[in-house]
Amino acid sequence: MRFVKPILMAAVGLLIATSPAALFGGDLPADAKAKLDDSLKALASYDFGGDKTALNTIESLVAASHGHAQFRKDMAAKLAAILGTDAPHGAKDFACRQLAIIGAGESVPALAALLTDEKLSHMARFALERIPGPAADEALRGALDKVKSKTLIGVINSIGARRDAKAVGALATLLSDADAAVAGAAAGALGKIGGPAATGALTKALADVPAPVKPSVADGCLLCADRLLAQGNKKEATAICQRLRGKDFPKAIRVAATRMIILARGSAGVPLLVAQLKSNDP
Repeated sequence: MRFVKPILMAAVGLLIATSPAALFGGDLPADAKAKLDDSLKALASYDFGGDKTALNTIESLVAASHGHAQFRKDMAAKLAAILGTDAPHGAKDFACRQLAIIGAGESVPALAALLTDEKLSHMARFALERIPGPAADEALRGALDKVKSKTLIGVINSIGARRDAKAVGALATLLSDADAAVAGAAAGALGKIGGPAATGALTKALADVPAPVKPSVADGCLLCADRLLAQGNKKEATAICQRLRGKDFPKAIRVAATRMIILARGSAGVPLLVAQLKSNDP
Protein backbone atom coordinates (compact mmCIF):
# COMPACT_ATOMS: atom_id res chain seq x y z
CA MET A 1 0.00 0.00 0.00
CA ARG A 2 2.93 2.37 0.64
CA PHE A 3 3.51 2.47 -3.14
CA VAL A 4 -0.07 3.44 -4.03
CA LYS A 5 0.10 7.13 -3.14
CA PRO A 6 3.34 7.84 -5.07
CA ILE A 7 1.93 6.03 -8.10
CA LEU A 8 -1.31 7.99 -7.95
CA MET A 9 0.56 11.27 -7.56
CA ALA A 10 2.74 10.40 -10.54
CA ALA A 11 -0.34 9.57 -12.62
CA VAL A 12 -2.00 12.86 -11.72
CA GLY A 13 1.19 14.73 -12.56
CA LEU A 14 1.36 13.02 -15.95
CA LEU A 15 -2.26 13.95 -16.72
CA ILE A 16 -1.62 17.57 -15.81
CA ALA A 17 1.59 17.70 -17.78
CA THR A 18 -0.08 16.36 -20.93
CA SER A 19 -3.32 18.33 -20.69
CA PRO A 20 -4.14 20.85 -23.44
CA ALA A 21 -3.81 23.72 -20.99
CA ALA A 22 -0.35 22.54 -20.02
CA LEU A 23 0.70 22.13 -23.65
CA PHE A 24 -0.27 25.68 -24.55
CA GLY A 25 0.09 27.38 -21.20
CA GLY A 26 -3.68 27.67 -20.79
CA ASP A 27 -3.94 30.01 -23.77
CA LEU A 28 -3.61 29.99 -27.55
CA PRO A 29 -0.06 29.68 -28.85
CA ALA A 30 1.24 32.50 -31.05
CA ASP A 31 1.20 30.23 -34.09
CA ALA A 32 -2.26 28.79 -33.36
CA LYS A 33 -3.65 29.48 -36.84
CA ALA A 34 -0.68 27.82 -38.56
CA LYS A 35 -0.89 24.82 -36.20
CA LEU A 36 -4.62 24.50 -36.90
CA ASP A 37 -4.28 24.72 -40.69
CA ASP A 38 -1.46 22.18 -40.78
CA SER A 39 -3.37 19.81 -38.51
CA LEU A 40 -6.57 20.13 -40.55
CA LYS A 41 -4.67 19.18 -43.69
CA ALA A 42 -3.49 16.04 -41.95
CA LEU A 43 -6.94 15.37 -40.54
CA ALA A 44 -8.45 15.36 -44.04
CA SER A 45 -6.74 12.05 -44.77
CA TYR A 46 -6.92 10.54 -41.29
CA ASP A 47 -8.78 7.33 -40.56
CA PHE A 48 -9.04 5.09 -37.52
CA GLY A 49 -5.71 3.55 -36.61
CA GLY A 50 -3.68 6.33 -38.20
CA ASP A 51 -1.22 8.81 -36.69
CA LYS A 52 -3.07 10.95 -34.13
CA THR A 53 -0.55 13.77 -33.87
CA ALA A 54 -2.75 16.20 -35.81
CA LEU A 55 -5.82 15.16 -33.83
CA ASN A 56 -4.05 15.78 -30.54
CA THR A 57 -3.04 19.24 -31.70
CA ILE A 58 -6.61 20.10 -32.73
CA GLU A 59 -7.96 18.85 -29.42
CA SER A 60 -5.46 21.03 -27.60
CA LEU A 61 -6.43 24.06 -29.68
CA VAL A 62 -10.11 23.40 -28.99
CA ALA A 63 -9.40 23.32 -25.26
CA ALA A 64 -7.19 26.42 -25.38
CA SER A 65 -9.67 28.37 -27.54
CA HIS A 66 -12.02 29.09 -24.65
CA GLY A 67 -12.38 32.85 -24.47
CA HIS A 68 -11.19 33.34 -28.04
CA ALA A 69 -14.54 33.56 -29.79
CA GLN A 70 -13.39 34.39 -33.33
CA PHE A 71 -10.69 31.71 -33.40
CA ARG A 72 -13.16 29.17 -32.06
CA LYS A 73 -15.76 30.19 -34.65
CA ASP A 74 -13.24 29.89 -37.49
CA MET A 75 -12.08 26.51 -36.19
CA ALA A 76 -15.66 25.22 -36.01
CA ALA A 77 -16.29 26.35 -39.58
CA LYS A 78 -13.20 24.52 -40.83
CA LEU A 79 -14.12 21.34 -38.95
CA ALA A 80 -17.67 21.50 -40.29
CA ALA A 81 -16.32 21.91 -43.82
CA ILE A 82 -14.55 18.55 -43.52
CA LEU A 83 -17.93 16.86 -43.05
CA GLY A 84 -18.92 17.81 -46.59
CA THR A 85 -15.82 16.31 -48.20
CA ASP A 86 -14.80 12.76 -49.08
CA ALA A 87 -12.58 12.59 -45.99
CA PRO A 88 -12.43 9.16 -44.33
CA HIS A 89 -14.91 8.07 -41.68
CA GLY A 90 -12.36 8.57 -38.90
CA ALA A 91 -11.77 12.20 -39.86
CA LYS A 92 -15.48 13.01 -39.88
CA ASP A 93 -16.04 11.16 -36.61
CA PHE A 94 -13.32 13.27 -34.99
CA ALA A 95 -14.70 16.50 -36.47
CA CYS A 96 -18.13 15.74 -35.01
CA ARG A 97 -16.62 15.15 -31.57
CA GLN A 98 -14.94 18.53 -31.64
CA LEU A 99 -18.06 20.27 -32.92
CA ALA A 100 -19.88 18.85 -29.91
CA ILE A 101 -17.59 21.13 -27.90
CA ILE A 102 -17.24 24.25 -30.06
CA GLY A 103 -20.09 23.93 -32.56
CA ALA A 104 -22.84 26.54 -32.85
CA GLY A 105 -25.78 27.24 -35.12
CA GLU A 106 -23.48 27.69 -38.11
CA SER A 107 -22.28 24.09 -37.71
CA VAL A 108 -25.76 22.59 -37.84
CA PRO A 109 -26.26 22.26 -41.64
CA ALA A 110 -23.08 20.21 -42.05
CA LEU A 111 -24.05 17.96 -39.14
CA ALA A 112 -27.65 17.67 -40.30
CA ALA A 113 -26.45 16.35 -43.66
CA LEU A 114 -24.96 13.35 -41.84
CA LEU A 115 -28.14 12.36 -40.00
CA THR A 116 -29.13 10.05 -42.85
CA ASP A 117 -25.69 8.43 -42.95
CA GLU A 118 -25.95 5.16 -41.03
CA LYS A 119 -22.25 5.20 -40.14
CA LEU A 120 -22.03 8.83 -39.04
CA SER A 121 -25.55 9.65 -37.87
CA HIS A 122 -24.65 8.76 -34.29
CA MET A 123 -21.73 11.17 -34.14
CA ALA A 124 -23.70 13.92 -35.88
CA ARG A 125 -26.39 13.55 -33.23
CA PHE A 126 -23.75 13.53 -30.50
CA ALA A 127 -22.75 17.00 -31.64
CA LEU A 128 -26.27 18.29 -32.33
CA GLU A 129 -27.49 17.29 -28.88
CA ARG A 130 -24.93 19.64 -27.38
CA ILE A 131 -25.30 22.63 -29.67
CA PRO A 132 -27.61 25.25 -28.14
CA GLY A 133 -30.33 27.00 -30.09
CA PRO A 134 -33.34 26.09 -32.23
CA ALA A 135 -31.35 25.18 -35.36
CA ALA A 136 -30.27 21.83 -33.90
CA ASP A 137 -33.86 21.04 -32.87
CA GLU A 138 -35.11 21.86 -36.34
CA ALA A 139 -32.47 19.64 -37.92
CA LEU A 140 -33.41 16.68 -35.76
CA ARG A 141 -37.13 17.15 -36.34
CA GLY A 142 -36.50 17.45 -40.05
CA ALA A 143 -34.73 14.08 -40.10
CA LEU A 144 -37.66 12.14 -38.64
CA ASP A 145 -39.21 11.40 -42.03
CA LYS A 146 -35.85 10.81 -43.75
CA VAL A 147 -34.50 7.95 -41.67
CA LYS A 148 -35.74 4.60 -40.46
CA SER A 149 -35.02 1.69 -38.15
CA LYS A 150 -32.04 2.18 -35.77
CA THR A 151 -31.14 5.55 -37.27
CA LEU A 152 -34.70 6.79 -36.65
CA ILE A 153 -34.56 5.52 -33.08
CA GLY A 154 -31.34 7.48 -32.58
CA VAL A 155 -32.88 10.70 -33.88
CA ILE A 156 -35.90 10.20 -31.62
CA ASN A 157 -33.64 9.67 -28.62
CA SER A 158 -31.75 12.88 -29.40
CA ILE A 159 -34.99 14.82 -29.64
CA GLY A 160 -35.98 13.45 -26.25
CA ALA A 161 -32.60 14.36 -24.79
CA ARG A 162 -33.08 17.96 -25.96
CA ARG A 163 -36.69 17.98 -24.70
CA ASP A 164 -37.95 19.59 -27.88
CA ALA A 165 -41.61 20.40 -27.23
CA LYS A 166 -42.18 21.24 -30.90
CA ALA A 167 -41.60 17.58 -31.76
CA VAL A 168 -44.48 16.27 -29.63
CA GLY A 169 -46.93 15.99 -32.55
CA ALA A 170 -44.53 14.00 -34.71
CA LEU A 171 -43.54 11.77 -31.80
CA ALA A 172 -47.17 11.11 -30.90
CA THR A 173 -47.74 9.85 -34.45
CA LEU A 174 -44.78 7.49 -34.09
CA LEU A 175 -46.39 5.85 -31.06
CA SER A 176 -48.38 3.79 -33.56
CA ASP A 177 -45.39 2.91 -35.73
CA ALA A 178 -45.31 -0.70 -36.92
CA ASP A 179 -41.79 -1.06 -35.48
CA ALA A 180 -42.24 -1.56 -31.74
CA ALA A 181 -38.72 -0.27 -31.06
CA VAL A 182 -39.50 2.99 -32.87
CA ALA A 183 -42.80 3.38 -31.01
CA GLY A 184 -41.07 2.65 -27.71
CA ALA A 185 -38.39 5.25 -28.40
CA ALA A 186 -41.10 7.80 -29.20
CA ALA A 187 -42.78 7.04 -25.88
CA GLY A 188 -39.51 7.52 -24.02
CA ALA A 189 -38.85 10.82 -25.77
CA LEU A 190 -42.33 12.10 -24.97
CA GLY A 191 -41.81 11.19 -21.33
CA LYS A 192 -38.59 13.19 -21.21
CA ILE A 193 -40.21 16.19 -22.91
CA GLY A 194 -43.25 16.19 -20.64
CA GLY A 195 -45.83 18.94 -20.55
CA PRO A 196 -49.58 18.77 -21.23
CA ALA A 197 -49.35 17.74 -24.90
CA ALA A 198 -46.83 14.94 -24.34
CA THR A 199 -48.66 13.72 -21.24
CA GLY A 200 -51.96 13.69 -23.12
CA ALA A 201 -50.49 11.75 -26.04
CA LEU A 202 -49.01 9.12 -23.75
CA THR A 203 -52.05 8.61 -21.53
CA LYS A 204 -54.27 8.34 -24.60
CA ALA A 205 -51.94 5.75 -26.12
CA LEU A 206 -52.11 3.56 -23.01
CA ALA A 207 -55.40 2.12 -24.19
CA ASP A 208 -54.48 1.78 -27.85
CA VAL A 209 -50.87 0.64 -28.30
CA PRO A 210 -49.95 -3.01 -28.85
CA ALA A 211 -48.76 -5.04 -25.86
CA PRO A 212 -45.03 -4.88 -26.80
CA VAL A 213 -45.13 -1.07 -26.72
CA LYS A 214 -47.25 -0.69 -23.60
CA PRO A 215 -44.38 -0.86 -21.07
CA SER A 216 -42.52 1.94 -22.87
CA VAL A 217 -45.64 4.11 -22.95
CA ALA A 218 -46.17 3.40 -19.25
CA ASP A 219 -42.56 4.41 -18.54
CA GLY A 220 -43.18 7.65 -20.42
CA CYS A 221 -46.30 8.26 -18.36
CA LEU A 222 -44.31 7.73 -15.16
CA LEU A 223 -41.79 10.34 -16.26
CA CYS A 224 -44.61 12.80 -16.91
CA ALA A 225 -46.23 11.99 -13.57
CA ASP A 226 -42.94 12.49 -11.77
CA ARG A 227 -42.55 15.93 -13.34
CA LEU A 228 -46.13 16.83 -12.43
CA LEU A 229 -45.48 15.76 -8.86
CA ALA A 230 -42.33 17.90 -8.74
CA GLN A 231 -44.41 20.84 -9.99
CA GLY A 232 -46.95 20.32 -7.18
CA ASN A 233 -49.68 18.92 -9.44
CA LYS A 234 -50.38 15.96 -7.18
CA LYS A 235 -53.91 15.34 -8.42
CA GLU A 236 -52.99 14.79 -12.06
CA ALA A 237 -49.88 12.82 -11.16
CA THR A 238 -51.95 10.53 -8.93
CA ALA A 239 -54.59 10.04 -11.64
CA ILE A 240 -51.94 8.88 -14.11
CA CYS A 241 -50.38 6.53 -11.58
CA GLN A 242 -53.72 5.01 -10.64
CA ARG A 243 -54.09 3.88 -14.25
CA LEU A 244 -50.61 2.36 -14.17
CA ARG A 245 -51.48 0.13 -11.22
CA GLY A 246 -53.64 -2.06 -13.46
CA LYS A 247 -52.81 -5.76 -13.70
CA ASP A 248 -52.04 -5.48 -17.40
CA PHE A 249 -48.87 -3.48 -16.64
CA PRO A 250 -45.52 -5.01 -15.68
CA LYS A 251 -44.86 -5.30 -11.96
CA ALA A 252 -42.03 -2.76 -12.06
CA ILE A 253 -44.44 -0.17 -13.47
CA ARG A 254 -47.07 -0.95 -10.84
CA VAL A 255 -44.52 -0.70 -8.04
CA ALA A 256 -43.25 2.66 -9.28
CA ALA A 257 -46.79 3.99 -9.71
CA THR A 258 -47.80 2.86 -6.24
CA ARG A 259 -44.74 4.49 -4.69
CA MET A 260 -45.49 7.75 -6.47
CA ILE A 261 -49.10 7.76 -5.26
CA ILE A 262 -47.94 7.26 -1.69
CA LEU A 263 -45.51 10.15 -2.01
CA ALA A 264 -48.14 12.36 -3.64
CA ARG A 265 -50.60 11.74 -0.80
CA GLY A 266 -48.11 12.49 1.95
CA SER A 267 -49.41 11.43 5.36
CA ALA A 268 -52.66 10.39 3.71
CA GLY A 269 -50.69 7.79 1.78
CA VAL A 270 -49.77 5.83 4.92
CA PRO A 271 -52.74 3.40 4.66
CA LEU A 272 -51.72 2.49 1.11
CA LEU A 273 -48.13 2.04 2.27
CA VAL A 274 -49.23 -0.22 5.13
CA ALA A 275 -51.35 -2.24 2.70
CA GLN A 276 -48.28 -2.88 0.57
CA LEU A 277 -46.27 -3.93 3.62
CA LYS A 278 -48.95 -6.49 4.48
CA SER A 279 -49.04 -7.84 0.94
CA ASN A 280 -47.90 -11.40 0.23
CA ASP A 281 -45.84 -10.08 -2.67
CA PRO A 282 -42.25 -9.39 -1.55
